[in-house]
Amino acid sequence: MIINNNSKVAILIPTKNRIDFVIRAIKYYVSINSPHPIFIGDASSKSSEELVLKVAQDKIEVYYFHWENLGDRKTMLKLAEKANATSISNYCTFHGDDDFLIPESLSKCAEFLSENPSYATSQGRAFSFELIEDGPYGELKDIGIYWNENELKGETALERLKEISVNYWVPIFSVHRIEEFIDDMSNGIDSVIDRNFGEFVNSLTMAMRGKSKFIDCLYLARHTHSGIDHPAIFEWVIGENWYLSYTELIKSLSIVLSNNDGLSLIESNSKVELAIERLIQLDKKYHTSTRKFINKKYSEYISKRGFIYVLSKFYRRIKYIPILPCKDFSQRGLRSPKSKYHKDVSPIVNSCRVS
Repeated sequence: MIINNNSKVAILIPTKNRIDFVIRAIKYYVSINSPHPIFIGDASSKSSEELVLKVAQDKIEVYYFHWENLGDRKTMLKLAEKANATSISNYCTFHGDDDFLIPESLSKCAEFLSENPSYATSQGRAFSFELIEDGPYGELKDIGIYWNENELKGETALERLKEISVNYWVPIFSVHRIEEFIDDMSNGIDSVIDRNFGEFVNSLTMAMRGKSKFIDCLYLARHTHSGIDHPAIFEWVIGENWYLSYTELIKSLSIVLSNNDGLSLIESNSKVELAIERLIQLDKKYHTSTRKFINKKYSEYISKRGFIYVLSKFYRRIKYIPILPCKDFSQRGLRSPKSKYHKDVSPIVNSCRVS
């Protein structure tokens, strides 16, 4: 496959004090001969440039920057600016330091954008996985669907704002034109301090920019971690940055909506407030999950009872073994060697087994 500026995608990876995850990602991209340049922004107190470049082995393009204590959103913005300055690619995407992208799928998404200027972003399917052990390496514990056929079809910014507010996903992970990504990430970068609202302001700005296309491919793998608790919604709301960030969020998005659709600022403000109300209600991660509570209690229960514990381990081993071949985009399908997704899932799982 000929790789040019219409199929190369700059991969932007902000990180802080998790260099082991970055090394794992680089080894993965080296192992599959990825053609896409990687831009790493490290906010750790100590630089790891020598180690990172050594792992890359001159086999893939890696650009390392050490920006101590810089926040993740500002790091993403600076990385995009660095990528834009190189002229290596016209496109970029973000993934967390513990995630993986499928290089062939990145190229498909970029090629679609090059041929369809009315679309702002594109992406394929995404799955999540969890390891038995903490950290970057270990055996696979679970695998699941992160998102499926996400896209935005609305012709106006307001229509797309409504779409994403009732079915929220994060287009920051999508493929973007670099200059548009820089513009969208700049919105609220200094004024929206709260991290959760920071994600909202950038994701919704991207959604209002233009339509988003689903490409039929496996695109993204997200590494989830158990034991990470999110604050209750009450604790979040009474936080010192909440009201200021909420006000700036509404203001920033209202300006974008007004500029895109020609609405008055008063009308845009009202529409944006409704969208944010829907988002906060849908954002389950701030609420105590009944299922999470039951699972925790169940875990405590089985840890004290040998037979049930053994039985539960046996069930975890067999629950994904296909009695009949499963090739669709499902938990079983992602694990099945007969699935069309196996060729993309396997290198990711293998990268987590090698320390």
